[in-house]
Amino acid sequence: MQGSPIFTRSIGRSVEGREIIVHANFGFAVSPPPRNSTLLIGGTHGNEPATVRALEDYLQSPAWEALRQFPTMVLPLANPDGAERATRYNARGVDLNRNCGFNWRPDCEEPPGPAAWSEPESVALRDFILAWQPAKVVSLHWALAEIDADGVQSTPLAQAMWESLDENARRPYRLRVTEPGRGQRRLERIYAACPGSVGQWCGYGLEYADGSAPAMITLELPYDPEAEARPDELPEDHLDTVRALWKTDAAGYLRGIEPGVHAMLATAIRFPAHS
Repeated sequence: MQGSPIFTRSIGRSVEGREIIVHANFGFAVSPPPRNSTLLIGGTHGNEPATVRALEDYLQSPAWEALRQFPTMVLPLANPDGAERATRYNARGVDLNRNCGFNWRPDCEEPPGPAAWSEPESVALRDFILAWQPAKVVSLHWALAEIDADGVQSTPLAQAMWESLDENARRPYRLRVTEPGRGQRRLERIYAACPGSVGQWCGYGLEYADGSAPAMITLELPYDPEAEARPDELPEDHLDTVRALWKTDAAGYLRGIEPGVHAMLATAIRFPAHS
């Protein structure tokens, strides 16, 4: 890539000692942390390679270069041991997206670990977020096909990301937000569905020293970029569909999703979450 450099640092190591790498368009020696920064996360589940490739491609794209003045951090692969095994979990069989310290539950359907923050990958991400205090966090997953906002502070960003898509790009997605005054029922549902997730911790359980909370978006990539519309209930074979697409034509899948993904990420990066 030509133009502004990409600064890179390790924020920790996985269970098996693999480095967890973050890239940024600013030097990590700055102090205090830049205001209104954005953190993009991929590969929390090691069997979701499209999230990793989408962010790696974004770092090499004209879209990234055009946003050099907006402080942005990119963590393409949060679970390197899981990626090595092509499994959802880390090397100890823990779902890192159930291991965070907000609403952590030992009886979770997915293995949450022996305690909240028990895994080195989760701790590395937690400590990095606390140190750099991103105003916006966008975590990519595969493949529920939705823009999901955690916390009322996240709703404006989710709506802006939705509005950045033209009618064709919106087809495979749906928008899910927390509306002021109507959040409790949704909180109960989300807590039951995803206890100890990064989204819950950042969206509902995290507050910085200045009293602000990050806008937290879980961006679920489509299971089929050619779908006519995102149904309310996904087909039972939606994961088989997307994995078959990836196996036979990963490049084609990425071509289908990346224009919309790049538009949404650019919107998130520009969005003035902190005044």
